[in-house]
Amino acid sequence: MKKEWIAKYISGQATAEENACVEQWIKENAQHEKEYLDTKNIWDMSGQWKDVPEVDIDAAWANFIRIRDERAGNNTSILRTLIRKSTWWNVAIAIGILGTLSVWWLNNSLSEEFRLETSAHTQRSTLPDGSTVNLNKNTTLHYRKTWLGKEREVYLKRGEAFFDVKRDKSQPFVIESGKTRITVLGTSFHVRRDAEETEIIVASGSVKVNYANQEVVLKPEQMMVIPDTSKLRVKVDTVPDHLYRYYIHQEFVFENTPLSRVFDTLKKAYDIQFVIDAPEKGNLLLSATFEQQTLAEILDVIVQTFNLKVEKRGNKYHIK
Repeated sequence: MKKEWIAKYISGQATAEENACVEQWIKENAQHEKEYLDTKNIWDMSGQWKDVPEVDIDAAWANFIRIRDERAGNNTSILRTLIRKSTWWNVAIAIGILGTLSVWWLNNSLSEEFRLETSAHTQRSTLPDGSTVNLNKNTTLHYRKTWLGKEREVYLKRGEAFFDVKRDKSQPFVIESGKTRITVLGTSFHVRRDAEETEIIVASGSVKVNYANQEVVLKPEQMMVIPDTSKLRVKVDTVPDHLYRYYIHQEFVFENTPLSRVFDTLKKAYDIQFVIDAPEKGNLLLSATFEQQTLAEILDVIVQTFNLKVEKRGNKYHIK
């Protein structure tokens, strides 16, 4: 979210479109609402000084000269003290305004939200703590420019990502994905976010998963698929293979993999629909490794291995 939009929203100077964007952003999750309220509080604090009247020291002293003969000598020191206090009050106001503006600027600078987004390509990025993340195609991830709080938080909005997290016991790494919260210290794991569910697969270490007042700890080679609507405990499954990692190195490792699973993986990787016309052919087992090869090259190996044919009908490829 652009910080200037938040500022304009608070000050009442935003356009209707900007107002709608900010309000939608605030409603997305509790963290956004907290950031908005913190910014507004700082803004309101800075506004408290705007109605404090200016104190004209010269006029005040001139007024003292005019009345000094009417007062006893000791009153002079009292007036000087009062004027000095007024002077320090102005200085205090100036310092307060400067400090408030500095805090506001620092808060906005350090809490700037970074956005990683992919469309037709994959991407590898390094996060502020040295952890790395591999994003598959069509993935969006948000995180803070600087992690100053107790946690290192990222937000997976859509798509899938593989995280290799740098260990730090004092500052857990947290991923918010829909209504699921994933907490780790140092580990590697995969997270997929679809429209209404989150999938977690642990490669190494352990991961704590919180959802719907439930808490589960996943170990290596374990996985869960959690619907946003889930109210009960979700089953923990064993990872069937490592094909979920294909996008990290653009590598497919098939080990006695049924053709039905092979084509499901290729469908996901290349956004192409495959139909196996004879269901029994889906049970054929493929063992092969493809590294940085095109879809045409992969299909050529498969059809030659099993004496199959591929026919394109509309936007679907039929396996015969």
